[in-house]
Amino acid sequence: MKTKNKMGGIKIPNFYASPLNKNGITVGENTGGVQKDKKGKYVLRTFESAGGQKGDTLRIKDPKLIKDGYLMGGDYKTKKISNKNYDISPTNRNKFGGTPDNTDKQAAYEKATEELYAEGKITETDDKAVKLIKRRVKKNAKKLI
Repeated sequence: MKTKNKMGGIKIPNFYASPLNKNGITVGENTGGVQKDKKGKYVLRTFESAGGQKGDTLRIKDPKLIKDGYLMGGDYKTKKISNKNYDISPTNRNKFGGTPDNTDKQAAYEKATEELYAEGKITETDDKAVKLIKRRVKKNAKKLI
């Protein structure tokens, strides 16, 4: 049963028994420094969130998630393993290192654009230039084969 609260939002009765709270999301920026005990490395949650209470222990299994003594920023799924203890894993949106700065396709497009500027065939990137750039990308790809 959902009811409206005074501010107009939806209030969920008994939120802490709700499935929304059981396997919540934790934000890496809302944790303290990495610490170590006999079970391994962990961080403490510094703020209460939908994922759990302040002071909860978040166990880090993957060392790639640690940078400069802190849990990397981003969203993490939490899975309760015992009272106030959770395992964390990155969500699909949270890839290590983010997206690549330059894919092969982008690099080929940039190379073709630079070649056409150097040859003086284009002076600005308008619709006509885009067609020439795409044609040049194909031409350069054929040279590699």
